[in-house]
Amino acid sequence: MSNKPFIEYAYDVLSSSKKPLTFKELFEKTLKLSGLELDQDAMKVKMSKLYTSLADDSRFALIDKMWDLSDRHSFSELHEKDVDYDEEDDDEADEEEKELLRQELGEEDEDDNERESDDLDFDTPNKDAEDDDEDF
Repeated sequence: MSNKPFIEYAYDVLSSSKKPLTFKELFEKTLKLSGLELDQDAMKVKMSKLYTSLADDSRFALIDKMWDLSDRHSFSELHEKDVDYDEEDDDEADEEEKELLRQELGEEDEDDNERESDDLDFDTPNKDAEDDDEDF
């Protein structure tokens, strides 16, 4: 066995493969090619490290839940968004998360704070503030 990084074995596997592979297929073939013998715990760690390495390495692409080499695909295939982003849904989720956090912390609802601030008129001087100035 050589000191070759595990990700390089994965590259070799995909290079010799005629088609994209699932992560499970890729991991099993990479493990076999590397000659490593791992117990169950070490295998789980190696799997997670390989997945992270694949995701971080621009030579690899995940397309339709299959791993392949990036250079086999067009730019548009590699940068196509699978999920439609809906900013409104994201904002609603943020608000729900903030509300749950407020409840956990026992803080007032934002609406309560807005009602209190609505009573303040910042354009009109506060009489109490004028009285404080006279003390100086």
